[in-house]
Order: sequence, then C-alpha cells, then structure tokens
Amino acid sequence: MIENFYSDNEDLKFHMEKMVDWKKIVQLKENLGSSDCNYENAEEALKTYLEMLQDPIGEIAAKRIAPRAAEVDKIGCAYENGEVKFPDGLKKNIQDLTDAQLMGITIPTRYGGLNMPKIFYVAATEIISRADASLMNFFGLQGIAETISVFASEELKQKYLPKMCSGEWTGAMALTEADAGSDLGAVMCKAEIDASQNPETGEWKIKGTKRFITNGCGDVILVLARSEDPQKYGGGRGLSFFIVPKTPAVKVRRIEHKLGIHGSPTCELYFDNAPGYLVGQRGRGLAKYTAWLMAAARLTVAAQAVGICQAAVAEAVKYANEREQFGKKIKEFSQVADMLIDMQVYTEAARTLLYVTSQIIDLQEGAEMRGIKEDERKYSKFADVLTPLAKYYACELCNKISSDAIQIHGGNGFTTEYPVERLYRDARITNIYEGTSQIQVNWAILRILKGDLDELFKELSGKRYAQADLNALSDKVRKSQEALKECVEFVKGKETEYRDVVAKKVCDIVVDLLVSYLFLAQAEKWDYKRKVAKKFIQDALPRIELNRQYVLSGNGLELDILNQQDSPVAAGSR
Repeated sequence: MIENFYSDNEDLKFHMEKMVDWKKIVQLKENLGSSDCNYENAEEALKTYLEMLQDPIGEIAAKRIAPRAAEVDKIGCAYENGEVKFPDGLKKNIQDLTDAQLMGITIPTRYGGLNMPKIFYVAATEIISRADASLMNFFGLQGIAETISVFASEELKQKYLPKMCSGEWTGAMALTEADAGSDLGAVMCKAEIDASQNPETGEWKIKGTKRFITNGCGDVILVLARSEDPQKYGGGRGLSFFIVPKTPAVKVRRIEHKLGIHGSPTCELYFDNAPGYLVGQRGRGLAKYTAWLMAAARLTVAAQAVGICQAAVAEAVKYANEREQFGKKIKEFSQVADMLIDMQVYTEAARTLLYVTSQIIDLQEGAEMRGIKEDERKYSKFADVLTPLAKYYACELCNKISSDAIQIHGGNGFTTEYPVERLYRDARITNIYEGTSQIQVNWAILRILKGDLDELFKELSGKRYAQADLNALSDKVRKSQEALKECVEFVKGKETEYRDVVAKKVCDIVVDLLVSYLFLAQAEKWDYKRKVAKKFIQDALPRIELNRQYVLSGNGLELDILNQQDSPVAAGSR
C-alpha cells in the first residue's frame, strides 16, 4: 500500500516545490509581519504549505480515505424518510478531514480558516480526489464558504463561516433546475420579502425546486433565485443570490441514482418558503456571484479530474508490472508501454495547465487585494480563458485515461475486483457538471478571439534556454503558433454558427501550444521533463496542423449533416 499521496507523486512535488512562485503569492496574500499573520516570512509559509500537503493531507488520503473508497462506492448514499444517509466510510472521511482542520483552507484566519492560496487548495483537492473522487464533492465545496467570505455581509460571515471552517456545517450550491441546467437565466425559483423588511438585511422567503444539487442535504445552501419582477427584469437580470440555512422548510425530495461518485448525494430540493438572506446586491446573482462561484468550482473539478488521472495511471502501472502473458510482463509489450507513456505524459499535461491557471488566479486575487490594478487586469484576462480551458482539458483527458486504464487491465478491468472500473465511472461526470466541456469551449473561444491570451503567449514564446535542444523545440512551437493567428483571423470573419463548429479545434490548438511552452520551461529545471516535452511536442505539432487545416477549410460539414433532410440526425429531430 502507498503510504502517502503527496510524497509518492514526483510530478506534483515538482510543481509545488520548483515551479510555483510562492514568494510572490505569499507576499500578495499574507500581511507578513503583522499580528494577524501566522508567518514571519515567505519561506516559513512555504515550509508550512509543503509539510501540510504531505501530512496530514497526503497521509490521510493514502492511509484512510483510499482504503475506504470501494466500500463507500458499493454502499453509496441512501434516502430514507426525507433524510439522506451516508455510508460509514464517508462519515469517517469527513471526520478525518474535520479533525485535521482542513475544511476552511482558503478562508481568512479570523473566521477559523487557514487563509491558504488557491494553488495549495487545488493540490489538496487533487490528492483527495485521487483517494476517492466522490469525497471531493464535500471537500471541494469549500467554494461555498469562500463565496460567502468574498461577497456576503460581515454579519453573515460571522454567523456561517466559523462553523463551516470547523466542519460542523457543510455547504451546497443550489443553482440548477429541471428546465434550467446550463441555461441558468431560465431559473424560476422565487425569492420574496415582506414589504416591511429591509431587503438588504431582512429575511426573504425562497420557494421552488432545484435539481442535481450536490450535497443538497448540506447545512448552508447558496441559492440562485428570481427576486425581481420577470416582466421588468427577464433572464439573468432578475436573479439574486441567497444563503439558505437548513430548516424544515428545505425538503430533500429524493436523491439521484448515478453511474458514479456514489459517495456524493445528488439531491432534488424543494424550498417551501424557506428563510433566506441576500448575498451582495439584488439582481446580480447570476452575472457576478454565480459566475465567481462557478469559476472556483470549475477549478476544483479540474483538480478532481487530475486526481482521477493520477489514480488511473498508478493502477495501470501496477497491473502492467504484475500481469504476465506469453511469458513476460505486459508492460514489456510495445503497445501497452505506449499507452502507459501517453497516460503519464497527458496526466502531467493536464496538471501543468491546471497549476499554471491556479497560480495566475492567486496572482490576480492578490493584485486585487493589494490594489495593483495593472496586474489585476492582466491576470484576470488570463484566468478568464485558462479556467474553462483547464477544466475542459483535464476532464476530457480524465475520461480517456481512466478508459485506457481499463484497457490495460483487459477483462479484469471490466470487473469490480479492480478499482479502475470505479475510476472510469467517477470520471464520466467531470466533463458534465459545473459546465459541460461544450460550455467551457464556448466560454473560452470568445476570449481567445479577443486576444486575451496574446500577452501570455508573447511571454512564453519569447523565452530562450541555455540548452540548444530546448531552443530548437521552442522554435518549432513558435512556428506552429502561426497556425493560431491564422485561425483566429479566419474565424473572426465568419458567422457565429461556424465559430461554434470550429471552437473546439481552436481551443485544442491553444492548449497544445500552451502546454508545449510550459513543458519546455519545466525541462529547464528537471531533466526528466526534457523527454516529456519532446514527446508532447512531437504529438502536438501534427495535431495543431490538422486542426489548422480543419478551421481554415471553411467547411461547416456538421451543420450540413444536421440540416440535411434525409440524414438520420435530421430525421431523428422530426
């Protein structure tokens, strides 16, 4: 049995110990030298971060959470007499995290939190998800508390955050409805307040149904509800954000029976005039608060996906070293070895994009807190593109890598005797919830076409290396970068429908270029990464050219097929 899920992961350790600009992040986030800061300097903060990733996080994940994962998945959550029942293993997992004081990682210390950077939280989420992906849906919901911390009144912060940081209360976000999934502007759940009360501080009444609510049985629920007259303020303009505490007026109607993440209850909720309290300003629930919360959630789902990738690689490598066929271990067969190499390289690729994105978000939030407007604007532009790309890329790879892990196990992988089938089932939700891959692509493409990553690409492509081979690879990537410029200019001149058809191809070009440059920067600090960079770039350059040709063809073939009257697709819609 692996003893620690941090110390055994050399790539994660490399990111945390060699690639993160901790000094800059700590100086922005912590008020070093003040009485409310736990650290005397950035070095002490970093030492604390790395020690915590190893123990308690890495150790709890490997020694306690991972051994319970199969049982939690098998038993799952149950619904009895209006209440959600957790399996014993899940209760123990939550208690372990609570005892280790890990339930308020990013929340300021004055409310009982640890005030850790986002990138630390992402690393912790990856480690927990590797042990049991379903547990991330409790651990990862710390974004609920963070949203309250950033936007709610001081009175609400004081009331809810301490108990959320202590683990006494868990959270949920109730956004989606039966007819309002990706289209949250269609939300119909109502919020009303007595005319005699102050709308800013008074008690609202929330009425309506929410569906697909992760941990909907939680104690503190953030609810998106329609507070304004729909005749005057239609769509997203009439929506506000509310804290709704768990009361008898919040009813769990049922829980979903799902393909995977069985240790996470997905609930249908009915709010029967439940008391609620306004977060921030009326009418900005979707445009500001939900958007902020969803960006945070997308980052944690990307971390969940990378954690599943890491677990799948570990299981596949272990099996390939143990299983013998035709007189030799199956890892010695070229096709199996090639699959294992791809699984490892692309797990590292997903991690690379995720951690660069996380670091940029820390720098953006730190610059905002310190009033450094120029940096805030720069990093905010980067984060707005990279967050959906990181989620899209990690989750799509997660599905492929977990599938490949089953393939390496052969028939055994299709049985419940080995954990890869659970990883495969758990992986499938990642590119659906918190915004499907298609939603992420749609969000990213608009910002790519605006040039929001131009400055980042300029920084990355301008870097030169001491080693000639790295410069040679960089020159090849730089040449391929012309493909992105061509595609962007071409798509700008096309109609919206064509843009949407080729958006994924353009995003794939962007990701391949970004990861290529980032791997080269890593290769300068770790010799192993030279081989990884070479392998990835050799794969990426032909993909970039193929996607370039597709985008520049001007051929909206998918639209033609969809609209062709005698096609099966068109026939199925009649």
